[in-house]
Amino acid sequence: MEQVDYTKQACVFNIQRFSIHDGPGIRTIVFLKGCPLRCKWCFNPESQSTKPTKNFGKMMTVNQVIDEIKKDEVTYRRSGGGITFSGGEALMYPEYLKETIKVCQMNGWSTAIETTAFANEEVIRQIIPMLDYILLDIKALPTDLHRLGTGVDNHLILQNALLINELAKNVVIRIPVIPSFNYTKKQINYICAFAKYMNKVTHIHLLPYTNFGMSKYELLNREYELKDIPPLSAEELEPFKELVESHGFICKIGG
Repeated sequence: MEQVDYTKQACVFNIQRFSIHDGPGIRTIVFLKGCPLRCKWCFNPESQSTKPTKNFGKMMTVNQVIDEIKKDEVTYRRSGGGITFSGGEALMYPEYLKETIKVCQMNGWSTAIETTAFANEEVIRQIIPMLDYILLDIKALPTDLHRLGTGVDNHLILQNALLINELAKNVVIRIPVIPSFNYTKKQINYICAFAKYMNKVTHIHLLPYTNFGMSKYELLNREYELKDIPPLSAEELEPFKELVESHGFICKIGG
């Protein structure tokens, strides 16, 4: 049996059970706290800092998290589901991920990650091949636009996206569609053109903008810059779905 260090820790701000998004089947989502991006539309702003606070996040060992997620192991087997690591950016905790994924594999649980791919190459090479599904966020292709919306440029992200395509078993690209940012056919076309360089990608998900996180910004005494922008409906993304499908991808609206 492979050795596992059950004492490795990460800052966890939520464990969400019985999710039908973020991967196939019924899944448990482990949200890890900390993200190098500062997306203006982020609906988990409490996840951005790596530090636990009174209200958001606590340090948990591999063993503590496994105790929680194994409560639903029958559901994983019956539904074809499993565990998805999200955030924040889960790749900020590579040693913790490696040990937790080992335990999931030992139990026969499917594993996935929802990631921005903003990590160093060593982390990508270490973690991505261990996982069954990669849900890769691609937010915009023009570097200046990406920096404007997220606070970072996208050179590392796009470079890692191509590397992930080489290493991963399954890759789904997810595009958060945000008014005032990438809510144009031109921007979606750019991403689809890039995705054609990734032969593992057959599915692209369009995630309609929501302002669910606005109240959290108030709790954190932070300004929500998009407060005057109403949420997008699934119907408003239908023309974009047709566009993605015209590129030869299977497209879904929502996660």
